[in-house]
Amino acid sequence: MTEKKPAKAPKRKLSKAAIVLIVDCCIIGIPLLVYGGILLSAQLQTGTPIFGDRFDGDLDPAISDENIRNLETEISSMSGVESVDIELTSAQFRINVDTDDNMSVDRIESLVDGIYTRVNQELPINTYFTSSDGKKMYDLAISGYNFIDSDNEDMNYVLLTKNGNMTSPQKQVVSEPLDSELAAELRGETPSPTTTAEPTETPSAE
Repeated sequence: MTEKKPAKAPKRKLSKAAIVLIVDCCIIGIPLLVYGGILLSAQLQTGTPIFGDRFDGDLDPAISDENIRNLETEISSMSGVESVDIELTSAQFRINVDTDDNMSVDRIESLVDGIYTRVNQELPINTYFTSSDGKKMYDLAISGYNFIDSDNEDMNYVLLTKNGNMTSPQKQVVSEPLDSELAAELRGETPSPTTTAEPTETPSAE
């Protein structure tokens, strides 16, 4: 007695409409999944800071904490210096020196020049404060003053600056206005009137 083999169920074929529908769903669904993944990733990273360095490749060699400590020690020991504050912010290297209250502007200028020499010894100007080959370096500012009071005529303030693009430093006496008349006008001071001679009449010949 022979066993009867079970009849195979006929294969169901997808209609053309079904195939088109599946392909359309794939075409539409894949971009939606990608877009949804991007939105989800952005939502999860919301509030996360993005760190960057706009001086990447610049400021090389860098000014170290040891350089700053050495300069603070050397400048503090200079004659007439009451206090010194050195700030390194981004690419700005600032030295603020408070001197004796009775120090003249000439002495402060000489002191600022001496500080510039000390900086050059610790941090060579051509290396740390001069840009070259497209590489940006530090900007230097040295401020020397006996006190800060713009209303006091005895205030003496000298500022020396040297940025990476300058070939030599520039020094200015900030406490002395470049235009004294304009400064007096801005302070509300009335300049002393100048007397003018009245024209004399020449008698006409009759």
